[in-house]
Amino acid sequence: MPSIQELFSSMTNRLVFITVILYFAMQEGLFAGAITGFEMFGWQDPRFQPWQLLTHMFLHGGVTHLAFNMLALWSFGRILEKVWGVQRFVVFYLVCGLGAAVISQLVDQFILGPVYGYTVGASGAIYGLLVAFAMMFPNFKIMLIFLPVPIAAKYFVPVLLLIDLTAGVTGFSIFGQNVAHFAHLGGALMGFLMASYFKR
Repeated sequence: MPSIQELFSSMTNRLVFITVILYFAMQEGLFAGAITGFEMFGWQDPRFQPWQLLTHMFLHGGVTHLAFNMLALWSFGRILEKVWGVQRFVVFYLVCGLGAAVISQLVDQFILGPVYGYTVGASGAIYGLLVAFAMMFPNFKIMLIFLPVPIAAKYFVPVLLLIDLTAGVTGFSIFGQNVAHFAHLGGALMGFLMASYFKR
């Protein structure tokens, strides 16, 4: 059984811990379902603030949303952290989340039209991790909870991105409503660009 010190020596574990604590302390506790000001609003919304491009990553739409993102962060992040080291991994994670936010805002501004709701979640950064993982470990088999058949990362990630792209364009999503598909794709694009740079 690892000690507390050993657990928190991993930046991946620290990010998971911080995100979970912030969710329960702020969204389930202090603000209890009310607006915190750290969600990401659209640029046209008077409630938008620049810091929301990063802070939205540490809030989530519910326990299920939180659980899936943190499971993915822990599963793939700890491997990439070992390959890249702590500093490069943290920069990668935050830049993917930031890139996902900016690209989502641009799509809303110039393609889909103004959005007056808000976005929360680390999904854009998680998609960046998935893309980087598939580039580095293409033949690694991924096992999904709802699909108990192992799938190589080099097939799983492109199919996942195609599903998101289709949902973003058509508006029909198998993941449910209020999903920021272009934030996912933005995070994936940033992940691809940064992983390619790191590889060089």
